[in-house]
Amino acid sequence: MASTEQIAKEYYEKGMQLVHINNIELGIDNLNMALSIYEEIDDSGQYILTLRGLAIAYGIMGYDSKMLYKCLKALDYIDKNSIQGAKHFFYNTICNRYMLLGDYDSAINYGLMALQDLDEHGADFENKPHSYMVTRLNLAYSYLHIRRFAEAETHLTKAYELAKENNMHHHDLSLAVLSANLHHQKGEDHFIYEHLDELATQIKSTKITIQDYIEDLKLLIETFCSMKEYERAEAVVTNMDSTATITNDVQMKLEAAKLFMMVYKNSGEVEKYHDACVRFAEESIELSNSKAAEHLLEMDTAIALSIADTPAELI
Repeated sequence: MASTEQIAKEYYEKGMQLVHINNIELGIDNLNMALSIYEEIDDSGQYILTLRGLAIAYGIMGYDSKMLYKCLKALDYIDKNSIQGAKHFFYNTICNRYMLLGDYDSAINYGLMALQDLDEHGADFENKPHSYMVTRLNLAYSYLHIRRFAEAETHLTKAYELAKENNMHHHDLSLAVLSANLHHQKGEDHFIYEHLDELATQIKSTKITIQDYIEDLKLLIETFCSMKEYERAEAVVTNMDSTATITNDVQMKLEAAKLFMMVYKNSGEVEKYHDACVRFAEESIELSNSKAAEHLLEMDTAIALSIADTPAELI
């Protein structure tokens, strides 16, 4: 028979795996089961990591209030239990949401708080180089968007060093895209043309969460559009759209439609832009219907299970 710890671990790993493949709601269900067990057996380390997983999941879904609640709950738990070196998980989660919402000043504030926590207490928790990498990438991305290129380059250089020292390739696409955007904004487009093959390879080989994947591609498309390389921008979206079709990923199809709109609006191709707008509306309806079907199935299943547990004399 599996131990309580093993059961919790299986729920946690399954939950994170589901979040990774964008099956968010089922992932949250598994993570909540893990959280309850970790709280019961007083495993503070895994309890914190599970709260982080839930915060990330709610952030991906756009439930900012739920995401923030999980982060604040975790920070309060960390303080009450005098745990050092774990706050950066939640500072980075909040930082990332501010980035996606376009508030880069707030993102930088939380990114710097995460970096300070790692610098001062990083050795006091089971932190891996990946935590430092995420922090540096968040800061590089945010500084780029407010055109503070010196700071962006500093954090990007540190991220490259971390990747090399620890043989980490999980964020190669992010590094390549951030570097391309930095060089473009500094007027060094020749650097991008010299590394086009590398960018193409990273796009095709990436194995990261869909949310990160889309943000990296969006920044690359913005870079190509700013360079007036509209055919290259369109090719990137087309590659993403093909992947969405093959995997039947409705969310990814919607994002592709949105990015096609961006490209054609920038290129001035009015007819293609209008077609992309229509497609975006159609994909939005499809996604809404898909989510409604999922919710109906969950409700029917919950009711069926409830009835199954009800004594016959009460039915």
